[in-house]
Amino acid sequence: MLALHQKKFIGIFKFAKNTYMTLIISYICIFVHIYIYLDKDSIDNKRRIFMAKEKHVEGEADHYIKTLIGAVLGYAADGLDMFLLSFILVFIIKDFGLTTAEAGNLTLATTIGMWIGSYIFGLLADKYGRTKILSFSIILFAVATFLMYFVDNYTVLLALRFIIGLGIGGEFGIGMAIVTETWAPDMRARATSWVALGWQGGVLLAAVIPAIIVPMFGWRAVFLVGLVPALIAIYVRMHLKEPILWQRKKQRQQELIAKKENGTITEKEQKEYYYLAGMPLKKLFTTKRITATTIGLTVMCLVQNFGYYAIFSWMPTILSQKYGYSLAQTSGWMVISIAGMVLGIILFGILADKIGRKKTFALWYIGGTIYCVIYFFFFTSQASLLWGSFLLGFTVNGMMGGYGAVIAENYPSEARSTAENIIFGTGRGLSGFGPAIIGYLATGGSLIGAMSLVFVIYPIALIFMWFTVPETKGIEID
Repeated sequence: MLALHQKKFIGIFKFAKNTYMTLIISYICIFVHIYIYLDKDSIDNKRRIFMAKEKHVEGEADHYIKTLIGAVLGYAADGLDMFLLSFILVFIIKDFGLTTAEAGNLTLATTIGMWIGSYIFGLLADKYGRTKILSFSIILFAVATFLMYFVDNYTVLLALRFIIGLGIGGEFGIGMAIVTETWAPDMRARATSWVALGWQGGVLLAAVIPAIIVPMFGWRAVFLVGLVPALIAIYVRMHLKEPILWQRKKQRQQELIAKKENGTITEKEQKEYYYLAGMPLKKLFTTKRITATTIGLTVMCLVQNFGYYAIFSWMPTILSQKYGYSLAQTSGWMVISIAGMVLGIILFGILADKIGRKKTFALWYIGGTIYCVIYFFFFTSQASLLWGSFLLGFTVNGMMGGYGAVIAENYPSEARSTAENIIFGTGRGLSGFGPAIIGYLATGGSLIGAMSLVFVIYPIALIFMWFTVPETKGIEID
């Protein structure tokens, strides 16, 4: 049985080799382009000074690129781990003699851990500092991932998956907060879109690594390879300082504490003190407008993640059962869709900085709704479904290029990590029920019909976004 699975993995790898290489080369070209773009100011000193002002917050000249790299690597570790588990779950089931329900609990434990971790680490990052907590979270993830190689007990395995979820729970929110606080307003959406690319890079690696590692070294060794982005991220984060914006807020808080202790604090300063010292979570609901924005952003994140998980969890089954796709063909479909996601995220970030956040989100919601109808109801051949997946990934997941910036820009520094993690973490956590809801709706009917829910909820997200979320393009954050 194991040999059969190994052959399947090898077949997938051989079938998709050229596609993978094309996508990998594309990734390399993208990041080389980014590097050149970020470093071209070294040609001329005046040009360097001018470009520096465009790209980062004052005081962050030597820090902003390292911050971006540290955030990208963490989010890559997130995507890599989640999809590695999916690819090797069949081997874990065999080794531990698990039932389907027990195997499902491994994914559930990871998801619950991520949900809890996003809340805990978001709050801690606002209180104690972004880089400190971000470093601790990735270390926690790395230790638990390393221990996966030695696990020989299902209970321990379950506990480790929960701890891994805890560790990566804070990656998206804190990473996005620290990037938005170090990059200039007119580059902010592009910078956060590059962070979002980290997830796609992790997914790409997850699709390739098992095919290479499992036949030679077994499924446990896969997690050792999965450690690499985390270890690099730890090294990078060791050399990061806290963003200037966060430092200023913390310094101001200390000044007010000193005045309060000396009895020299004014009434106005006392109100400022209680605001800065208050629970970060409260700042997501301080006024009716901010409360509405928090709800609107949460709905947007829920819809985004629901569509992503629903489509990419069930489409391999649909392609196999209805259209006769082999496992290798399904793998090729996934790779092509990832290529679309990469381009969609990059373009979203560029447009969000050029024409605004709301207009760009509106374009994707409308385009995604229309294209999902076309894809699910009018594409009926294997070829159209395969190559049409490029635009499916482009529309369904391109929006990931905007969430980091738009959430960060609506909240102050003392609550920014909390907002990022609570809002996105809640949306992501609730969306985990998406595949189950689609499966339930498909009972006695068709999966394709159930998929209609995806393009029904996009217009709902558009309405919430348009009426509750303000335009924040180019604003100065504090």
